[in-house]
Amino acid sequence: MRAIIIAGGQLGNNLELERWIGTEDWIIGADGGAALAQSRGLTPDVVIGDMDSLSDEDRAALIARGSRFVEHPRAKDETDLELALTYAADAGADDIVIFGALGGRLDHTLANVLLLALPQLAGLGVRIVDDAQDAQLVQGDGTTLVEGEPGDVVSLLPLDGDAHGVTTRGLAWALDGDTLRLGFSRGVSNEMTGNRAEVEVRKGRLLVIHGPPQAEGSAR
Repeated sequence: MRAIIIAGGQLGNNLELERWIGTEDWIIGADGGAALAQSRGLTPDVVIGDMDSLSDEDRAALIARGSRFVEHPRAKDETDLELALTYAADAGADDIVIFGALGGRLDHTLANVLLLALPQLAGLGVRIVDDAQDAQLVQGDGTTLVEGEPGDVVSLLPLDGDAHGVTTRGLAWALDGDTLRLGFSRGVSNEMTGNRAEVEVRKGRLLVIHGPPQAEGSAR
């Protein structure tokens, strides 16, 4: 089962949601993300959160369209996106795509990216997508496939410690069992040589960020 989660950040005007969302996908709105979904012509199956970012008008429209609400108190330990992610995982989703998790406040953006490391998501396919890039986490003894175009930028960033045994295929600056150290920038701005690239990690956790070719004159 694939879950589409729309959080309350920025979607981007050029984001092609129809490219990612199928008719059988399960759509979850994380609080204000439900209003973002409505603005793009989507009706969430479930709306989760404390509802502090959802207007009475939006809520009434969602109820009229059949959305189900899972409401939490405002005094809670989790963000609305974390609640949505754990809900999707507990419901049996094995593939999760997150929109609206980037942009705006830096603390929200960083926290949303770090949610990829939630224990409940281990072994699931989870990625964050916006109109220019996508990010996913590769854990020890794992491999991920990146699909794109020659020249696309792929950055590899250790998440919570050194990433060991990093091997790449289809990237211009190849790695072969290398270690990428936390706090160093070696893995930034690699480039795809074809339409597919693979990234393998033996130990540790590695954030794989894929985006369009870098602007002329930007530094690697």
